[in-house]
Amino acid sequence: MASSAAGCVVIVGSGVIGRSWAMLFASGGFQVKLYDIEQQQIRNALENIRKEMKLLEQAGSLKGSLSVEEQLSLISGCPNIQEAVEGAMHIQLRIWKQTEKAVCVLWSVAALRFGSNTEDG
Repeated sequence: MASSAAGCVVIVGSGVIGRSWAMLFASGGFQVKLYDIEQQQIRNALENIRKEMKLLEQAGSLKGSLSVEEQLSLISGCPNIQEAVEGAMHIQLRIWKQTEKAVCVLWSVAALRFGSNTEDG
C-alpha cells in the first residue's frame, strides 16, 4: 500500500471521469480526496464508486491487491478546496463543460498550492 505520509491524491471534480481516477488511485493504495463545488455531487460520487467497485469485485475485475472495503476506506469527500489540497502530493483536475467554474477552481488551487505573487512579503 502507498504511504499516506507521502501525501494524498486530490481529485477536483467528482463526475464520471473524476470517480474513475479516484478508483484507480485507491486501487494502487493511495489516499484519495474528492472535491467538488457541489456537495451533493461528492455524496453521489462516493455512492457510485461503492456500487461500481462491488460490481467489479463480483465480475472478478477489481484492480489492485486491496479488497473493496480497503479501497473504499482510502477515498473520502472533502467539500473545502483548501482542506482538500493541503498536503496533496498530486492534484488531478477533472472539470468538464463549466469553463467559468473550472477557471475559478483552477485559480483557487493554484493560489492555495503556490501562493499569490501579489502578496506583500
